[in-house]
Parts: sequence; structure tokens; C-alpha cells
Amino acid sequence: MFWVQRLKYFLKHWKLGIHLLFRTKRFGVNNKRCSDFDSIFGYPTKTIWKHILTIKPIIKNYKLMRFRAKACYFLDDEEYKLAFGKER
Repeated sequence: MFWVQRLKYFLKHWKLGIHLLFRTKRFGVNNKRCSDFDSIFGYPTKTIWKHILTIKPIIKNYKLMRFRAKACYFLDDEEYKLAFGKER
């Protein structure tokens, strides 16, 4: 049952997850396909491809995403557990 909830959460917020993991400029900002403004966290396309090939920056971005969600309380306790599978 818990995995079904996590899957539903991921399917609802997949665009935002891609934006935060790969630090895209416009895709996924505010969970939209194309935002009207550039993200302050966004990288140029060349840098994004370099990070995809080296993998390590993606892991760092995932850890930063978890930290921001935890420390800044962007997600409440229930959403945090659904998104990351752990308690705060």
C-alpha cells in the first residue's frame, strides 16, 4: 500500500523531480512543462549533459533536494515520507 502511495506521488510531481535532480532551466519549475522564467538553480544544457554522464553531481543534487525539503519544510511530514521513504 505504501509503494502505491509513493508511486502516485511520483507520478504527480515527476516534472519537479527532474528539475531538481538535473537542475534544468525551465522544465519542471513549479511542476510545469515550460516555465515563463529561468530557475535560479538551473544549469546550461551543456553542464546538464556533463552531469548526466558523470553521475556524481546527480547524487549530490538528490542529497541537496532532500536537505532542502527537510530543513526548509517545503514538504510536510507525510509528503516527505512519501517522497523519500524516510521520516524527518
